[in-house]
Parts: sequence; structure tokens; C-alpha cells
Amino acid sequence: MRKNILCRLEKLDYALMVDPFRFRTEDDGAWRCEFWGKVVRSAILAWRLEPSSFLLEKIRDTVKDLLSTQTTDGCISTYPADKQISGWDIWGRKYVLLALLRYYRLIEASPEILDACCRMVDHLLSQLTGERADLRACGMHDGLASCSILGGIVELYEATGEKRYLDFAHRLIESGCSLKENVFDAALKGVPPKGIGNAKAYELTSCFKGAAAYSRMAGEEKYKTCVEKYFRMVAEQEIFVTGTAGGRDDCGEFWFDGVINQTCEKPGCGLGETCVTATWLHLCESAFSLDWTDPAPFDQMETSLYNAILGAMSQSGDRWTHVNPTPLTGGGWKESPPDQIRRWFNTPFDEHDCCRAQGPEGLAFGAAHAVLRLPDGFMVNFYEDFLLENTTSSGAAYTVENSGAYLTRGVTELFFKMKCPTDFKAVLRIPAWSKKCEVFLNEEKIAVCAGKYCIIDRVWSDGDHILIDFHPDVDVVYPNVTSGYFALKYGPVVLAEPGKATTDPDPCGNWEICSTGRGRILNVKQGNFTACDYASAGSAFSPDDPLRVFFPSK
Repeated sequence: MRKNILCRLEKLDYALMVDPFRFRTEDDGAWRCEFWGKVVRSAILAWRLEPSSFLLEKIRDTVKDLLSTQTTDGCISTYPADKQISGWDIWGRKYVLLALLRYYRLIEASPEILDACCRMVDHLLSQLTGERADLRACGMHDGLASCSILGGIVELYEATGEKRYLDFAHRLIESGCSLKENVFDAALKGVPPKGIGNAKAYELTSCFKGAAAYSRMAGEEKYKTCVEKYFRMVAEQEIFVTGTAGGRDDCGEFWFDGVINQTCEKPGCGLGETCVTATWLHLCESAFSLDWTDPAPFDQMETSLYNAILGAMSQSGDRWTHVNPTPLTGGGWKESPPDQIRRWFNTPFDEHDCCRAQGPEGLAFGAAHAVLRLPDGFMVNFYEDFLLENTTSSGAAYTVENSGAYLTRGVTELFFKMKCPTDFKAVLRIPAWSKKCEVFLNEEKIAVCAGKYCIIDRVWSDGDHILIDFHPDVDVVYPNVTSGYFALKYGPVVLAEPGKATTDPDPCGNWEICSTGRGRILNVKQGNFTACDYASAGSAFSPDDPLRVFFPSK
């Protein structure tokens, strides 16, 4: 996180990202409009987790700069008037709205910010009239891109209570968000993700995230059910062992039966887009928000964070992959994408790429859900070292410090401090992979179940202590039993062979944890075969530094 802040988020030219909004010259149908909102949204959350006065100053300055581009009619857009609500225009406005609302929530609840959000959405509503009243007919991918503003509209309604935004959200969700079909009804019918809408993974999933927000706000069971069903289908049919997804085109951007096709030696497409990974993390959180008793979304999120997200970022923190290593059976490598606007429109735009903008959001968003404050306690989903300072509803303060070696030895400890005995709840995720997990409270063993939350509701005392031994081991994973390939995982960490393929591992053989190797997180060996954590493999971002995730079965 710190590397990404220092080497990426603090070094960007934010004024350049504002310029398209100031001059409204984006008349070529491009998506310069998305970069400001994406980058600022991720910078705000990164700052919240790793406070930096320098980054905060940049955020405040660029928000002020962006607001100065809003015209008297409320418009914030990069497109000239005659091109507005076409192409990627509304998609870009969506990210401006999301960034401003996150600024309002996490940095400064300024009436000026909320007023700007209202004015820009009111301006959009004023444009949706006559033949252009249907948002599905405005923009890309049969309306999915434009209609994905749904979540932002729900958030604006929750911030203001203004009924016109509730009505707008209702209109959007009832439209089904696609000219091709009602995508929510399709999910309810069990249509596989690759067959819903045009299957553009990022935009489609963004619409389901909006549906989750609408369901929470309106209490409509139909949309809760469709989001949960879509989440399960994506997890079962599309998500690779590394926690990313997408294929069908060169950039890996569409649902395409990813679980089956991830083991193809010649997939004929790119495998996995980092934008899809980040959006998948958002969908995981959305699914969890509909049922706080089920940790399955965080099992998925953990795999994506430790593998697809960390694996997409360069060790220096300044670069991110767009398409991920292809193929995963050997020879694939991590590649930093070129300037996306230069590539497609022959006009450079500061080396921006959609995935370079979304990667930091995925990293920060995942980290923000490691530990959650509850009304009556706290919840731990990821076991990185942390210090939690919390207060009960009655005003009693306590701290919880977590430290250990979760990813290597699979052991972590929580230490509790407080001035007097305090009643609260500790909710601990027991990962689905941890079949032999043991939890000890003050040296007394507690019964737990893999893939469930361990809930300890008691009066705590200063010096209380929890020890968790997850008992990780090298596990053999057969994601597609007909492919003849297997992958290796150690706890949540996918193991990859760095460099050119040498010998093949034996799925039935024994493994040794090593103290040295390519891995920054983990190194293992079996005879002459060595592997490391996927995030470390291919770290040179060069075709001379390939990696392999899938190995042939004996």
C-alpha cells in the first residue's frame, strides 16, 4: 500500500486529469473521463488507510480543481455538448460522482461537495428526455456502462434523502440495465454470466453492485436474491484459481467460462483483466453486505487480494498489469500496459490505463475490509498485522493488536487491552481452506468450523489473548477435472513456478518450506522443483521472466 502511494498515487499529474473536464474536448469517443474519478477514489481510500499529509493535500487540491469545471447548469463532463450522454460520457461521470461521494464520506462532509453531486445528477436527468430518456440507449455495451451509475445514484439518495434520486434509481434497476435483456432477471433464471447481456464482465458486475446497493436501501428481496445468485455463478464458473477473471478478447474483459478455460495452453485471448479483479472485490463486498453471517465472499476476496491484486502490481508499486499472464500453463508473463489513449486514439495521456487506475482501488478496497467495526464489537476477515482502537456503545475503550505469520507459518495472535472488563463481540473468519484450524482463548480451545465465522461474545479483560493456528499446507487444486492440469496453493496463496519451466511437480509428493527463493511471501520446493507465491513470480515484468501456475497431472 505504501509503495503504491509513494510511487504511483503521489506522483500523478492530477491537473492533467482535470483538463478534459475543463475544456470538454473529448470528441473522439474515448474514456479520458474515467481516470480522474477512478484515481481520486482510490487515493482517498489509500489515504484513509495510510495517512499522508502530502497525498491529502493533492486530493483536496484536485477536488477543488475538478469542481471549478462545473458549469452553471451543473454539468461535469469531458464531452462537448453535442456528444454528451454518448460513448463513455456517463461512465466517466459515474466515477466523478463516486469519487466526490467518497470524499464527502471519508474526508470532508462539505455541503459544497454534496451540492455539486446533486447538480451534476440533476443536469444528467435534464438530458434524459424524449428519444434519449432511456439510459440503456446512451453509451457502451448495450447500456451496461451508463446504467452502472445505479450504485452512485443510490448513494446520493442515501446522502440527501431526495426522492428524485430514489425514483431515478428505481427507473434504472427496473430497466434491467441492458438493451439486450433485463440482466437481473437473467441471473434469477440461472443464465450463466457468459450469457448475460453482452457478458462484458466489468460493466455487468458494476450493475449488480448497484443492484445490491438498491436492495439494501429499498429492501427488495428480488434484487438481493439476484445479486447472491450472480455472485455464486461468477465464483463457480468464471474466477480463476488466482482470483482474477475474464477472457474472450485480447484484454481478457468478458465472462467466458473462465474456470474451464483458464487451463488452456492456447486460450486465444488474454486471461484476466485487473479491472475485473477490482470490480470482483466490490461484488464480494456487496454480496457480504446482504448477508453478514456468510464469510464466503471474504474467502473469495482473500484469494484475489493475495494473488491477482498483489500479483498485478510491480514490486515498486508504480505499474499494474492490464491483461494478466497468458497462458497460465507456462510462458505467460506480467506486462505493464502502454498508454491506453495513445494506443487507441493516437493521442498520449500521461501513460494512463484503466487497470493502472483500478489496481490501486482493488488494493485499498480489500485492505479496508480486513477489520470491520461492528455495533457490538469487531470482525476480522484478513489476518495481516493490525492495531484496532475501538469503543463500545457505552463508551468503554479497548484495543486489539494482531500479529503473527499468517501467510507463512499460518499462526496469528490477538492481544486485548482495556482499563476495565468490557462486554463486546469478536467475530473471526475461519477460512474455508483451513480444515484443521485451532483457536485458543486464554489457552482454552474453542470449537470452530472452516468456512464459518467464530463468534466470541463475552466480557473481556485486560490481557486476554487469542491464538489461531490455521495449519496451512500445500494443497493440490484441480479447477477443471477434465483439463489434465492442477495448481498448488498454500493457504490462500497460489504457488507459481518463476522463470522458464524446468521439471514438473508430483501432486502426491512432499513439500518443504524454504527460507530463500524468488518469493517475497513464500518459497517451497519438491526435489529440484521450486515455486514461490504468485505475487512474486514474474516480478521483472518481462517476457524473459515468465511464470507457470498450472502443471500437468502425472
